[in-house]
Amino acid sequence: MAQQSTRHAPEAWSSKLGVILAVAGSAVGLGNFLRFPGQVAANGGGAFMIPYFISFLVVGIPICWAEWAMGRYGGRFGFNSAPGIFSVLWRHPVAKYFGALGLLIPVIIYMYYVYIESWCLAYTWYYLTGDLDLGRNPALYNAFFTHYTGMREHGAVFKDGSQAAFRFFLLVFLINFLFIYRGLSRGIEKFCKIAMPMLILAAVAIALRVLTLPEQPMPQPWQESLPQALPASEWHRLQALALNPETVPEGFKAEVEKTIGEHLRHQLHFAGSEKSHAMVLPPSGFAKSQAAYALDMAELRAAEAHQRLQAWLKSERTRISEEAKSELRKLELQELKLDGEADDNSQLRTAIDRSRRGLLPKPPAADVDGIEQSFRAVKGASAYGDPGHLLLREAALQLAEQPRTVANGLGYMWNPDFEKLKNPSVWLAAAGQIFFSLSVGFGIVLTYASYLRRDDDVVLSGLTASATNEFCEVCLGGLIAIPATFIFLGSAFTMEALAGSSFGLGFNTLPTVFGNMPGGRWFGALWFALLFLAAITSSLSMLQPAIAFLEEGFALKRRVSVAMLGLLTMSGALPVIYFSGNAVVLSTMDDWIGTVAIYVLATIEVLVFGWIIGIDRGMEEAHRGANMRIPGFFRFILKYVTPSFLLIILGSWLVDALPAKLAAIHEQPEILLTVVYLTIVFAFLALMVAIAGENWRNNGKGEREVDL
Repeated sequence: MAQQSTRHAPEAWSSKLGVILAVAGSAVGLGNFLRFPGQVAANGGGAFMIPYFISFLVVGIPICWAEWAMGRYGGRFGFNSAPGIFSVLWRHPVAKYFGALGLLIPVIIYMYYVYIESWCLAYTWYYLTGDLDLGRNPALYNAFFTHYTGMREHGAVFKDGSQAAFRFFLLVFLINFLFIYRGLSRGIEKFCKIAMPMLILAAVAIALRVLTLPEQPMPQPWQESLPQALPASEWHRLQALALNPETVPEGFKAEVEKTIGEHLRHQLHFAGSEKSHAMVLPPSGFAKSQAAYALDMAELRAAEAHQRLQAWLKSERTRISEEAKSELRKLELQELKLDGEADDNSQLRTAIDRSRRGLLPKPPAADVDGIEQSFRAVKGASAYGDPGHLLLREAALQLAEQPRTVANGLGYMWNPDFEKLKNPSVWLAAAGQIFFSLSVGFGIVLTYASYLRRDDDVVLSGLTASATNEFCEVCLGGLIAIPATFIFLGSAFTMEALAGSSFGLGFNTLPTVFGNMPGGRWFGALWFALLFLAAITSSLSMLQPAIAFLEEGFALKRRVSVAMLGLLTMSGALPVIYFSGNAVVLSTMDDWIGTVAIYVLATIEVLVFGWIIGIDRGMEEAHRGANMRIPGFFRFILKYVTPSFLLIILGSWLVDALPAKLAAIHEQPEILLTVVYLTIVFAFLALMVAIAGENWRNNGKGEREVDL
């Protein structure tokens, strides 16, 4: 083929191992160790792995191979950015604007990802210094996290005494740009060659520690732990109220919860180095009603009470039991009126059936399915306003408390609930996890692959990078978070942790686990060092596509392109940090760019590969210099199955989620401002692409292959 005499590509990988580790590093991130375990346990345990691996085969691997092949092909024409690569993949004036998504996605995700990354480095430091040695109370770690990240109100990070988060952010921001300034081989590749082995070794060390933990004793009842959480004077006052129920005023429940809540908030307010180590948080099931609270408090002192108290206890038990029975009869009548929605109906039927048989009788220890059904029963009963659901919940908690061993912890996570496979949301969650995990649809692999030589292998290299990511996610991430949480905190707390966010699991729950673990301070430091390494290998990959675009589109020097990108990303990171209340800007960026835009770009990529380039030509390009061949059935998958799968997901999102997302824009000014900012950035990048395209046309770039 004719060659054009032109300048060689300014950068290239120094070794095949380097590019594999760099691509794997871009994929291995916080999602492997925080998001994945929660997705598995919340979506059917072992059953989730069925749609997960199906999605890996029909979505993850095919798009990964397509990105590697298309990226390397674009590199043969001297392009290393998504706009340039798309302009030669599809010879149409509009093609390069699709590539603008390949700039927008990694740049925007970096804006909030780097802030989360700084939390990991800060937690590593605080563990090493002992500032996160807070004991065994989950509320202490939750309060520390809320205070540190400023999630209680906007602008909290910039107030007196709270600037540590901003200082760590600046440090991590500068570290990223230091490495990106050093270039592809001396910066990204060199760092990943060191960081990836260290990351895997740290994960293996923590996983081995979790798998060798001894069986933990069962927790004390709240009646024994509650006195440790309250001052003696308050404890005695509540006892007096319980022992004299006729004096319990109206609104007693609200008063008790307010009193305890204020005390906990006071104890958990961090000022300087003051911390409370002595409290044990009572479980969330206590004090659900005035009668139940007074009953339990009186029961604590029953041995010291006289006959009148004993008689009162008996009558209260009967009354509460009758209330529960009455409400269950109401539930049964409601169930008869409902039909068609299997999930809610099954929860109601389970609540009624198990209550009739004695409030959730204890199954064999290995009956994990029975335990999960118990929690569904509780959820179903409470969702329909059952005031007696405290009894159901307490029974479910007793039922779910298996011996806290590694085997039961693994079983809690991996035992399958095949009923979940009937739920479409589980399949969507599995596909979403694959996208998030492999970093497909980000535009990053397009850029990384463009630095390969003409005949460098992409099939085996792409598969190796994906397999490395899956090892970190399934074999390491799956062996740390959930089993460790189960062993030290029990199944009830584990279920609550999974119902929350990845932040809650990583920065609240697991620090509590380390607080219970011998040598937990050092394992906590190792854990967050692991997360930091995983995060920075990903964030570095998010910067390279834009750097490549600025250099090849405008002939900018490295120093200038790094400075411009630094200003752009800082303009988005500062609103993420300032509007920290409930992480509203961070969540909005993640919704629209970290979720929706990724699906859009992945769909465009697979349509370009299978239909515009053509599946035969695309496969021929992928097999150039390949050390293995792609199995023949992937032709059909890439051309028909993968795009259909992605279009169905996008269509489902448009129907189910888009109306609520649009309503939120109108209701919350912060969300509106964030969406406007994202629109402006995309318009700016599209304008830059138009100017770069004109420069390429005038210089004749992309018309012929260049020497590599």
